Amino acid sequence: MSKAVTYKWYVLTSKPRDEQRAYDNLVSQGYHCFLPKISKVKKRNGVKSLTLEPLFPNYLFIQLDDEQANFNAIRSTRGIGAFVRFGMNHATIDADIIEQIRANQAQSSQPKTLEQMLDYQSGDLVTIQQGPFQGLTAIYQAKDGLERSILMINMLGQQSPVSVGNDAFDKGEA
Repeated sequence: MSKAVTYKWYVLTSKPRDEQRAYDNLVSQGYHCFLPKISKVKKRNGVKSLTLEPLFPNYLFIQLDDEQANFNAIRSTRGIGAFVRFGMNHATIDADIIEQIRANQAQSSQPKTLEQMLDYQSGDLVTIQQGPFQGLTAIYQAKDGLERSILMINMLGQQSPVSVGNDAFDKGEA
């Protein structure tokens, strides 16, 4: 009598900033893995660029048959940190959640361009990165010419409009 093979999705940690290496090494060994990624705007030396980064930094998922899997070989793969555990049990994630993340990524399969990512809409939350208001959170209102924008800053309990250079603020992150 044969037993039905049951595959589970396990959660792995990678070494710092080594998610892609871990993923590539596991796939080359024939494992079925998942490393969800998201587009982000990064600023280096004052220049904004678009990068594709892991949705869950330092984590990836692997589908295994818990009866046949060689957990030690996987754990010693280059780029892998360890299996996530809860006590003595390996952490698993429901296959429906993995499929939902995949579906969400497929919906946004057309990656946004840098211009689209930097296209601010009225009401977007931004953080001022330079100048006298550095570190404050503001609400984007509108463009003020080609190089400046109007932001609403909460000062002394009132919303006050301020004109700020477009390179002096970023969406949401401090």
